[in-house]
Amino acid sequence: MPNILILGGTGYLGQAVSQALLRSGNHSVWGTVRPGSTSQSKARTLSLNEITPVIGDATDPAWLAKTIADHRIDVVIDITQAYDKAGVILDAVISAARNRAEVLAKEQAVGPKLGYIYTSGSWVHGSPGLGVGRKVGDLTVPGTSLAPAKPATAVAWRPAHEQAVLAAREVLDVAVVRPGAIYGRASWVWGTFWSPLLAASKDADNNANEVQIPADAGARIGTVHVDDLAEAYVRVVDRVHGLLGSWPVFDVTSEVLLVPDIVQAAAKVLGVEKKRIVYAGTGGNPFLEALSLVVNTDSARARCVLGWEAKRRGFVLNLGVFVEAWRAAQAQGE
Repeated sequence: MPNILILGGTGYLGQAVSQALLRSGNHSVWGTVRPGSTSQSKARTLSLNEITPVIGDATDPAWLAKTIADHRIDVVIDITQAYDKAGVILDAVISAARNRAEVLAKEQAVGPKLGYIYTSGSWVHGSPGLGVGRKVGDLTVPGTSLAPAKPATAVAWRPAHEQAVLAAREVLDVAVVRPGAIYGRASWVWGTFWSPLLAASKDADNNANEVQIPADAGARIGTVHVDDLAEAYVRVVDRVHGLLGSWPVFDVTSEVLLVPDIVQAAAKVLGVEKKRIVYAGTGGNPFLEALSLVVNTDSARARCVLGWEAKRRGFVLNLGVFVEAWRAAQAQGE
């Protein structure tokens, strides 16, 4: 059974990926826990879910390389979203891979490369627009003159890091996974659109006749349920050692939806559909800008190469379930 280390193992996506790997029956899973006042509690949660916790800072190169060696890890999945420390994590994984290769070389033995899966995101495609020649996919190389749009400002650095990951193929077996906006259960990202609606629903005096949403009215967003995304990771893990072809990059999106359709459906669920919805724009905020991209992508290669198919579709049609799950998560955190 391959040993998998998930960096960001206690997070929303990390836990979903861990459970999907365990359900496959093919893997043993370790998950990182950041040191701090809640580390022991989080470690117990991982143990309860049959994930082996390792407490430490994933952005500490020495600790990460030692952890990979000590637990004989075969594949590392980076779900940390470490941003400015992403390069540090990659360098540590490369160091661990080189150390392993040196040991094997001294013993005149041949072995597999260490696997490394990096979590990027669909925002690297920016807003390519609609029309002939404007559709993008995982064969599009973002951040280059060949791409039809620039990456979202919030992730302008990420195409270069994707290239660094791909360039590490000399010592690692690598893959890059680019999820769309993740929904299901406690996903926090939808609070940007739904929090103003929830606040309006709690206005006992019904003072406000309109609700302002910090988005552009023409925004289109790619979505994927967390369970479908976790299954994509399982399929990448199972193929990372030489079965992903010459371009191991995968966009993972199940549906592309108009933001106003999502907002209007949520307004109905929260009982504020009679209020006027005003799309106030992003105000130059990089994160809001990323949520207001005009997405034009699909996941055809994930279907062809990985055999991946989204099972959780109908985000807008079933929005009541997802809004209530999100609202329950907000109440739990209060």
